[in-house]
Amino acid sequence: MPVMQTEVLLQSATQSVLLTGVAPAISLRGVEEFNMTSVPDIEVLSDLTQGLSGGDQAIVQGMSGKASFSGWCSYQHIGYFLDNLLGQATPSGAGPYTRNYAAPLNTAPAPRILSLYKGDLTVGGYRMIGSLLSSLTLKLEPKKPLMMSGDFVGVLVEPQALSGILAKPAVAPILASQVASVKLDSFAGTMGATTLANCTLRSMELTLTPGRDIRTCIGAVTGAAYVEMPWNASLKVALEYNAVSKADLDTFVAGTLLQKQFEVNFAGGASTLKLQFAGTVQNDVEIFGDDDGVAIVEFEMERTYQSTFGNYFKAILVNAVSGAQML
Repeated sequence: MPVMQTEVLLQSATQSVLLTGVAPAISLRGVEEFNMTSVPDIEVLSDLTQGLSGGDQAIVQGMSGKASFSGWCSYQHIGYFLDNLLGQATPSGAGPYTRNYAAPLNTAPAPRILSLYKGDLTVGGYRMIGSLLSSLTLKLEPKKPLMMSGDFVGVLVEPQALSGILAKPAVAPILASQVASVKLDSFAGTMGATTLANCTLRSMELTLTPGRDIRTCIGAVTGAAYVEMPWNASLKVALEYNAVSKADLDTFVAGTLLQKQFEVNFAGGASTLKLQFAGTVQNDVEIFGDDDGVAIVEFEMERTYQSTFGNYFKAILVNAVSGAQML
């Protein structure tokens, strides 16, 4: 009997050591697609004895793993991805709990390292140990959940059985209809001071890209550590063409820097998510784009440190998940 795609499961667990995988502890909700790849570094060596036949000495120089994923966000499980990307947050409060995140400035974060499992309960599966996000994108459009996608790097992909059917935690998706407020401020102003009509925002796409990769050292085929290089981040927004967006567009076409501070707030009952970004428009700006017959302005901002805000990206997550539950 073949393994059907509907029988393939995704499970996860938190590692304390990069090179040591752990047994699955949670069914990670929201992930619709997850592609895991074993990455070999193999070379066939040649020397001056081969003539026209080519090399005959094959060697394994290194092994690593990678994965890509996409899906929808929930207030309960987006914390696993934010912890993995930005550093494991210490929750405050006593239910609901608040987790604060910020892009690193001078010190690399201490991420929640994941063991990621994919496979079938009968035939078996595979585990990528030392899984770390190398990119994360959050995308919002009307009438849709907040969507996520991204890439992981990992130390190694190895055969590993899953832990049976794990409990499926209850979660609340983060929906576009739950946008409580949108803020758009000048770069010299205060983050979150000026409210923008919710309908003015037609879409947003936030991408965070840490310069993160697995590092192979002498004495091992697999990676022994990971390296963290300077980060990149960008925010694409589409706004209705109105007096507010035109004022910013006038600044840009006049040859003046267009720098903005953007904030979007989601609220689903007692759970909330706040995303904040400061940036500079460096690329072309599309004027009179179309959104279901409505004229829009589309621009992309590259991350720019704002001294009063003290960063270029922050996030605040509030939910009922305690620290002990974030396995």
